[in-house]
Amino acid sequence: MRRSRLWWTLLAVSPAMAWGQDASPTPAPAAIFAVTFRTGPGWDKAKAPAEQKSFAEHGRNIRALGEEGRLVLGGRFGEVGLLLVRAADEKEARSLIDRDPSVAAGTFTAEVHRWSTFADGCVERARR
Repeated sequence: MRRSRLWWTLLAVSPAMAWGQDASPTPAPAAIFAVTFRTGPGWDKAKAPAEQKSFAEHGRNIRALGEEGRLVLGGRFGEVGLLLVRAADEKEARSLIDRDPSVAAGTFTAEVHRWSTFADGCVERARR
């Protein structure tokens, strides 16, 4: 019986003790950045996209961004690739793109811009 009372007392007191403690600062929510990709000086017009230098690594970097929870959306319009990524600031967003071997090789160039949503919506991937 004593153990039972002690257990319940500890359960009741522990949250109250924690209540007065300073919580760790909550990190600021990540901003969203738009990254546009265009063919760079290393793009060989005689080769198909899948044959371009570091093209497979480019795809792996995009998948890694998704696995890290940073990728919001990715797609293409015309000859431009677009990613929306989460990052603390523009410097961090740029570092996520600079690690892409296709950018380092010049296969693609990339521009990073802070994204501002002005209308809510939903974009779904076309199913093949």
